[in-house]
Amino acid sequence: MGATRARLIPTLVALTLLASCTVNQPGVTPLPGLPASIQPTPVESSTPPPIPNAEILKTKLDKVKRTNVTEAAYAVYTSVGDELAVENDTAMVPASTTKLVTAMAAISLLGPDTRFQTRVLALGDEVTIMGGGDPYLMASKQKKAVLAANLDDLAAATAAALTAAGTTTVKLNFDKSLFSGREYAKSWAPGWGSYTSRISALSVNLGKSTATKFNPKALNAAAADPDPALAAAQLFATKLRALGVSVNSVAKGKASEGAAEIASVSSAPLSQIIERMELYSENFTAEVIARHVAIAAGQKASFTGASNALEEYLQGMGLWSEGNKIDGGSGLSSKAKLKPSLLARLVFTGLNDEKYQAVMAGLPVAGESGTLKTKRFDDKKEQAGVGRVHAKTGTLNGVATLAGYVVDADGAVIAFAFMSKHTGQTAAYNWLDREASVIAGCGCQP
Repeated sequence: MGATRARLIPTLVALTLLASCTVNQPGVTPLPGLPASIQPTPVESSTPPPIPNAEILKTKLDKVKRTNVTEAAYAVYTSVGDELAVENDTAMVPASTTKLVTAMAAISLLGPDTRFQTRVLALGDEVTIMGGGDPYLMASKQKKAVLAANLDDLAAATAAALTAAGTTTVKLNFDKSLFSGREYAKSWAPGWGSYTSRISALSVNLGKSTATKFNPKALNAAAADPDPALAAAQLFATKLRALGVSVNSVAKGKASEGAAEIASVSSAPLSQIIERMELYSENFTAEVIARHVAIAAGQKASFTGASNALEEYLQGMGLWSEGNKIDGGSGLSSKAKLKPSLLARLVFTGLNDEKYQAVMAGLPVAGESGTLKTKRFDDKKEQAGVGRVHAKTGTLNGVATLAGYVVDADGAVIAFAFMSKHTGQTAAYNWLDREASVIAGCGCQP
């Protein structure tokens, strides 16, 4: 099967992207979105890394056993959009590969340097903490830079300002009005409610205020706050009291006209937030960021507004087609449907545009990081993929997906998306990992 130009990204766009690249060595074209540590290896000759033969590659992909995989679909392309192998390109449940869409839309509409502020306003004895949609506002100080914004610092600055003004007793309002609509999506399973965070513009510890450890497993196991904003405000009040400020009441409300800012804390840059969100597949973070995308796109900051904004982004990129459906920014909805070709083309778009470098850098690496570190790429049929496969995972009941890119045995960069329905999760993971490993180890030259 000969290679054909990808249909949804015009040839002119791909050529323009290539023309904008800086060539470090004859025959090697660096990819702007690819982290420097894994750019195509410079060679002495003028010949670039060979692209896999499409027919050989597809034959090898189709030979991978599909034990307990009831439906499969995939799309594999070169890094600039030439089709190598496609099967059953129908829209399927993407699960957390949806986060690729959220991440790229956020970087495109907001910019990698955007920060989110949590502010405190005061007028007399009225103090208001205003949520700015910082997904990583922490209850206390943390060592990691991406978790830098915290209530300890905010309370200290607030108490100092109040003391300087001679105010020792206050009533505390909390304002979460930046976001609107439901905080728990209709399409999410009701049974997840005890541990799946509600989406709020004001929250601490990813909507789990009592969580004290911030490794992914601990956060996943922690109980979700029924009202994240109220929980954050109550904790803020406790910290103010410990600093000598009496707080008589805590209630939902906006700051009075004329109130002035007396303290604030700022999030890490969006680029760092995106990297962590992808690495650990944090649903709360993805949904918060999707609401910021909605605001930037002029939509309501709700589940519906975020879904509309993400669809608009894909339409604007020329990636949308009939059959696709966005439902939220995290992938928790089984009502969402995306084609593997859309996801793979999204990846090669990221590889060819420098502004998306954080998105590409944040992808878990097979056998080394994030959601691909353990229990993945762990048998001999998957070893070729270790360290070479960079991909976003996706898992829901009966669904497993994987989308990203591979640096193959010859140094070529290949974009891919594999999607499945299954009756056995481990077997489905094996199929995904072995398919990606086929690309990594193939070379596939005639």
